[in-house]
Amino acid sequence: MKYLVAFLFVLSVVACKDAPKTYTAIPEDTATAMDVDDALHPGKKVLENQCYICHNPTTSEGAMIAPPMIAVKRHYITEDTTKEAFTEALINWINDPQQEKSKMPGALRKFGIMPYQPYSDSIIRDIADYLYDNEIPQPDWFEEHFQRGHGKGMMGKGKGKGKNPGAMKSGQTAYEEVPVSYSEKGLEYAMAAQAVLGKNLLQAIQQTGTEGAISFCKEAAIPLTDSIAVVKNTIIRRVSDKPRNLSNTATREEKGYITAFKAQLANNSEVRPITKKVDNEVYFYYPITTNAKCLQCHGVKERDIQTPVLTLLSELYPEDKATGYGVDEVRGMWKVQFIE
Repeated sequence: MKYLVAFLFVLSVVACKDAPKTYTAIPEDTATAMDVDDALHPGKKVLENQCYICHNPTTSEGAMIAPPMIAVKRHYITEDTTKEAFTEALINWINDPQQEKSKMPGALRKFGIMPYQPYSDSIIRDIADYLYDNEIPQPDWFEEHFQRGHGKGMMGKGKGKGKNPGAMKSGQTAYEEVPVSYSEKGLEYAMAAQAVLGKNLLQAIQQTGTEGAISFCKEAAIPLTDSIAVVKNTIIRRVSDKPRNLSNTATREEKGYITAFKAQLANNSEVRPITKKVDNEVYFYYPITTNAKCLQCHGVKERDIQTPVLTLLSELYPEDKATGYGVDEVRGMWKVQFIE
């Protein structure tokens, strides 16, 4: 899934299992004075920097790739749920996401199962602690959607109960919804780059064979991509969790996006581009999938990739990781960075 990301991110905060942190209970009458401390809460940081990549509270309903975090809170926390029970339920789910454990059947049907995220119990406890005790922003469309499906009997418990759950408190990060036009343009630009590369690659294969195509990729792939980027006034790159050219190595965050795309493909779900805005820059991501021709260079060694090709690959890319793929698998993604 897509829950990607949920606690996606995705992967940049991976840590070993360590002792759970504890937090001193704050009396309700002093809570307002502690808003600044809430803003520094480690669970809030993980939630906003990682979980909101897929569970973004400003994304339109049709563009969601996972349920918003407020939906997770509503389903997991009822009037009788203690913080300890909520925390254990969250740890149990994230550590081993299985269909029979899901408390969100609607989200499961819509988005599929959440991919495993290697978070430590300590990090999950931070997330649970913040979610339980604090209001979190929610999409404009969520309340009507939730009441239509569940009625009023499942309101989240914890700090701020009865108040506007979508209101931003002082210190909260304001997540800006990325206009749909960026997603449309990003896909257009990525497909333009892919078309140019594909056309030239096929010509190279026809003229010099697979080995010649490998040399072409090493020498011309990045310059060709850059040429499209210049025309479109963007930065266009290919990134992968299993790169051939190490300069195309995905970051931890980007590897999380790739994991989400793999889950979408595995679940036969609609592949949805990811867009995000950081400061004044907008980023667009879309998966690169394999076809039969790709396997000549990216398939299984000795079976799909012939010995002469393997020899050349080892010479040009001694640290090559981009093999072992089958047809219709995600082997990376397009990354389009809009320059404003």
